[in-house]
Amino acid sequence: MRILELEKLFETEDQLDKVLVELEPDFKKVDYWANLMKDNMTSNPEEAKKALNELTGAFSNLRTALSIAETEKKNREIRYYNKLRIEHDPKNGKFVASVADKTSSGKVAFYRRIRNIILGYKEACEKAVLSLQSLLKYMIVEYNTPGE
Repeated sequence: MRILELEKLFETEDQLDKVLVELEPDFKKVDYWANLMKDNMTSNPEEAKKALNELTGAFSNLRTALSIAETEKKNREIRYYNKLRIEHDPKNGKFVASVADKTSSGKVAFYRRIRNIILGYKEACEKAVLSLQSLLKYMIVEYNTPGE
């Protein structure tokens, strides 16, 4: 997916679920390989290389999506905080930053949810890639030193 297309889906809250739909193929790859790895089914070097390639591609997509999600969530939170600060009427008492922080945080809860889902999959993907890299290195050593 191109970055501009993904950014467009973050423009309004009612389109955010489409982000998850767009990333679903990557989520499925992560889930598929995670289940195989959990069941120790990646002991074949060719299968491990295939998994590594697929997960590296998924990681790249998820990392890009996570960057957009983090930026959008943070920018919206700051904009809402600033709006509260600007609109605050001193006649109603002192502006309380901690209250505005909590209110702003609540306002972006749906964006935070999407960001956290992407983050979770990105981290799972990253761990799988590292495990597969270690597994392949181990297989190379085992292959090059038979009978020892």
